[in-house]
Amino acid sequence: MRVAPHRLYLNMADRFVSLGYTVLRFDFYGLGDSEGEAEEEFLADLYGAVQVGRYIEDTIAAMDWMESTYEAKNFIVSGLCGGAITGLLAAVKDRRIVGLLGLAVPVILDGSRIDFSKYMTEAQLSATRDGYLGKLVNPVAWRSWVRFLTFRSDYKMIVRSLLKPLLEKLRKPQPISPVPTQSEPADNTNPYFAPAFRQMVSTSRPIYLIFSEMDRLYWEFEKKFVERNRPMLDSHRAWYEVHMTKNANHIFSFREWEDDMLDQCSRWLCHFNSG
Repeated sequence: MRVAPHRLYLNMADRFVSLGYTVLRFDFYGLGDSEGEAEEEFLADLYGAVQVGRYIEDTIAAMDWMESTYEAKNFIVSGLCGGAITGLLAAVKDRRIVGLLGLAVPVILDGSRIDFSKYMTEAQLSATRDGYLGKLVNPVAWRSWVRFLTFRSDYKMIVRSLLKPLLEKLRKPQPISPVPTQSEPADNTNPYFAPAFRQMVSTSRPIYLIFSEMDRLYWEFEKKFVERNRPMLDSHRAWYEVHMTKNANHIFSFREWEDDMLDQCSRWLCHFNSG
């Protein structure tokens, strides 16, 4: 929504206006102060709909209004999470978008029927395992024990994160087959992400992505996009850049995290404008 967590978009807009940019913040259909209702029963399903482009047309309509009202011809789209993926997918349909400034962009699909424990990266499993083990010896973590004993914990996640290293040691190595059975395992990666990213950078429209170090979306981006698309990324290295804010969470809650994000955005925008 146009305010964002702890008024993040207001602070971003103030900074960007100070750099000379005209900024529009708006609510998508059915969110915030906009008319309409979201049809999904579960929030995860709403996220999934956003990740495949539900609000592309809203974004294009917002640009149409900016063009008719302020004679704006070119746009840099920006947002956090769902706003970031919406901007990327909208760029495929509208060449007025000349740049993407994305915060915590997701490369996966959400949904109430998706078992995320099945598709967690090694880094996610390791961090989750460390968290569970830390609670075992932490006397102030009694609420976690209450959840565990009252059947409100995610037992599948607990078993998977704690037992996977043991199971891997016990599992017998499989013989190497000379013929690969499948080039890529099925998972919850968004099939629209890589093509949209490729289309932007291949048409010389720069992308700047900022992630938080403690956000699972950063690990998923590295594992499920970067590792699988290195040749494409290497060939278009001049048109994208990634920054990671140390220790930050998904919404840049603390002032130092937000300041780092805003400083990096400003640096990139100044370079973009000078180019």
